[in-house]
Amino acid sequence: MPKHLMAVYSVMVLFMATLCGCNKFLDVAPKDKVPQGKLFSDEQGFKDALNGVYLGMDKPATSSGVFGLYTGDLSMGFMSTLAYDYDNAATPNVGSNASFFTTAYAYNYADVTIKPEVTAIWNGMYYNIANLNNMLVQIDDKKSLFTGDSYNRVKGEATALRALFHFDLARMYGQPPVTGMSAPAIPYVTRYGVTSTPFSSLSNVLDSCIRDLAAAKDMLAQTDTSAVLKSVDDAFTSYTQNHLNYWAVEALMARVYLYKGDMANAGKYAKAVIASGKFPLITTNVALQTNTVRDRLFSQELLFSVYSSNVKNYNLNLFNKSSGTPLQILTTPIVVNGVKDTVGNKYLYYRKGSGAASDYRFISWFDKNVATSAVVVPSKYFQDDNLPYYMQGNVPVIRVSEMYYIVAEVAKANGDIPTGVAFLNNVRQARGLSMLNAGGISTTDSLSSEIMAEYRKEFVQEGQTFFYYKRLNKDLRVVTATTAAVPAGAYVFPIPDQENEYNH
Repeated sequence: MPKHLMAVYSVMVLFMATLCGCNKFLDVAPKDKVPQGKLFSDEQGFKDALNGVYLGMDKPATSSGVFGLYTGDLSMGFMSTLAYDYDNAATPNVGSNASFFTTAYAYNYADVTIKPEVTAIWNGMYYNIANLNNMLVQIDDKKSLFTGDSYNRVKGEATALRALFHFDLARMYGQPPVTGMSAPAIPYVTRYGVTSTPFSSLSNVLDSCIRDLAAAKDMLAQTDTSAVLKSVDDAFTSYTQNHLNYWAVEALMARVYLYKGDMANAGKYAKAVIASGKFPLITTNVALQTNTVRDRLFSQELLFSVYSSNVKNYNLNLFNKSSGTPLQILTTPIVVNGVKDTVGNKYLYYRKGSGAASDYRFISWFDKNVATSAVVVPSKYFQDDNLPYYMQGNVPVIRVSEMYYIVAEVAKANGDIPTGVAFLNNVRQARGLSMLNAGGISTTDSLSSEIMAEYRKEFVQEGQTFFYYKRLNKDLRVVTATTAAVPAGAYVFPIPDQENEYNH
């Protein structure tokens, strides 16, 4: 493991979550920490340990932090700010945490407000990895403790989560894959203990992710994959979409292969997820303001989302604020190519192509602020009082629309413009838009522009757009249209000082 963390992990303990009724398996506060010898004495102990890792995905990166790791920093907060999802992030004291978002907007990772968070993200991810490795080193010797398909389910999810955490670490702290495949990225840690793990190249990290995901896929294929479950009698198997499940593993494989530049395999796994039919695209605007229940996240499309009982608070701190300045896409007029746009910046992401005003995302992902009706804010994470239980508290990690974009990009790489346009049109139609005319897209560059436009619209507040830009090594100054200076190292988070000290 990263050497400077060895003392922290040499005596590892894990959270234990209470499972009850039809509640989501993480919808409770953890009990006191339990010694690992007792924790791994039965099947339930391993399940509790895995739940502790899922809980860790919602744990703030720092002890004084406000927002969770995946439910804040890697989604609606830090990563979305780096992608310029919010026009006013440069405004003093916007959102919360004083100057945090203003500094993030400038990619100033060395600043005293950002550096501790970047370090804590690293530590938090490796803490979760250490917990997983602690489970995995013991689970085979205790296979006899398990009943039904629980052994394959627990081991499969744990192995897949290890790959997810390493992959996201590589996407943050490694070089862009276009230029940095051979450069050292991060340590890929598969052992539990006090032995230091050297840094691996980005290429080797991605290969290790793929090996873990392939193993996880094989294990999860031996579990019950007949349905995507909501509430069932077994709390641990309830809410499939809050587990890194079989189909989410296939989707993550598509994402990793795409990052690696292996188009054939990226397309193969993305198509497999689509063909499963388990996560269909919506066919009507389920988030419409006049609906009795507004499903702003298009929940049936979520392959994997992190559940957090804190989402309402996150939303109130960042967007639907009762006082102060919320993060927002501005509705004040702006100038585009010398022409005043009377609709405003809100429209900028959604302006491309005919019928943009009918886009469900444009219509339903922006709402009036609770305190000031003249202020419109991103509203994906609004938690209406009548929201059904299974729709509450979810923060997307992987959604099925990305699989269509991956297939479109693979087709583009193969020079197959009609197929690329067809898969984009599947999502466009599911968003209330007219179909693109393949005959009017004569070059792969034009198709690339359409794919990028979809990423910008689809993943607002979800943190994936920055990683899209980085994968293709886009010029951030151009794609974000910022007037601020973008430093040369904007795509690469700095390795924590202690890690550099001990491991180099």
